[in-house]
Amino acid sequence: MTKSRAKLSLQGVAAFIVLLSPAIGATAAPVGEATRIVRFAYQTVTATSRSPVYRLDPIHEGALLETVPSGAMQVTFADTSVLTLGSNSRLRVDRFVYPQAGSGEQSLALARGVFRFVSGTIPKNSVKLTTPAVSIGIRGTILKVQVNEDGGGTVYFEHGQGFVENREGRHVPVEEGERLEFTANGGISAPSKSAFNAGDHAVDQGLQAFGVIFGGPSGGSGGQAGVGATSPVGNAASP
Repeated sequence: MTKSRAKLSLQGVAAFIVLLSPAIGATAAPVGEATRIVRFAYQTVTATSRSPVYRLDPIHEGALLETVPSGAMQVTFADTSVLTLGSNSRLRVDRFVYPQAGSGEQSLALARGVFRFVSGTIPKNSVKLTTPAVSIGIRGTILKVQVNEDGGGTVYFEHGQGFVENREGRHVPVEEGERLEFTANGGISAPSKSAFNAGDHAVDQGLQAFGVIFGGPSGGSGGQAGVGATSPVGNAASP
């Protein structure tokens, strides 16, 4: 084969890969599933359109997850970690790799809203939660995070310990039962031994606080008893 023909062949292969990329992204293996939904939630997967999420739908790596006002979503990942998004919240599953228990990597980008995260079997030093201003590291953890519209917010360690770090490298350890505030420009307050109430039932008390029946023939996909668990009902309202 001449050099020119080889070059053309390689260009053809590259073009083929580019054409296939959206399909590969759309059919990527799920990293977890939506185990509870209240009202409406959405998922935008790489190279696909934004679509409603219903209970037991798969959640994909790279997906942008969103809830509507007064909505909530619980995601259970393959390593048994559990993420709750409260009302009007947005988060991206930046990275999730889980070859087996005791290994892997998890990174969640919290863009806006209120969240509760319970760690799973991925090593804690390989789990990172980020906000527009700071990153959060964990060690055997249940924590709540609030991210305000301006990028500031609150971190509260309900169980376990961890740390908060800004872009300049300031590293603040946080113990169980402590909370701290952070600003949009990366300012971090000293931790204080005080509880944090996000003011959101899904985050503060669990999704059961909505009084929704989950599971079985009455599982609520849209926050109403008697609605099919996995079938869309009506038109999803936009946030």
